[in-house]
Amino acid sequence: MKVFKITIYSFLISASLWSCIPSYSAYPKEYNHAKADFQKQKAFVVNKDLKKEFEILKHSDIYEIVEDSTNVSKITLHPMKTYTPPCGNPMIGSMITVGLLPSAFPYDIVYSYDVAENSATKNYQYKLQVYQSLWLFNIFRLGRTFSKQSGKALLGSYIASNK
Repeated sequence: MKVFKITIYSFLISASLWSCIPSYSAYPKEYNHAKADFQKQKAFVVNKDLKKEFEILKHSDIYEIVEDSTNVSKITLHPMKTYTPPCGNPMIGSMITVGLLPSAFPYDIVYSYDVAENSATKNYQYKLQVYQSLWLFNIFRLGRTFSKQSGKALLGSYIASNK
């Protein structure tokens, strides 16, 4: 009987954790619909080994990323700094209600990179906001990954800073 109870409790805990499907959104909400309708500069990324940062830059669609480093701008990515609240309590409601109660968790990101063109280097730094939503019905929003939505936030910040 004791093994049966442990099995049932284990199943319920894992089901509650599995049912909270994450989805991400860029903030402000207008950034979710930002389009790169400008002339894209060709650029070579020097340090693609910073995978998260590189994926965000690719998804932002600000630059036309090329594989040949001759006669194009060179981008050097910096490690991003991510700030989250020190406590995960907003997510507990979603876990207890098996994903029926939505919750949101903010990510504040400092994203920066350098663009070297000819002999000049310019630093770009942006503060991005991305929210993670935990909810059972996020199953209908599966394509909203962290890197895609961070890319949207980067594109929106880039457009807003160049107005």
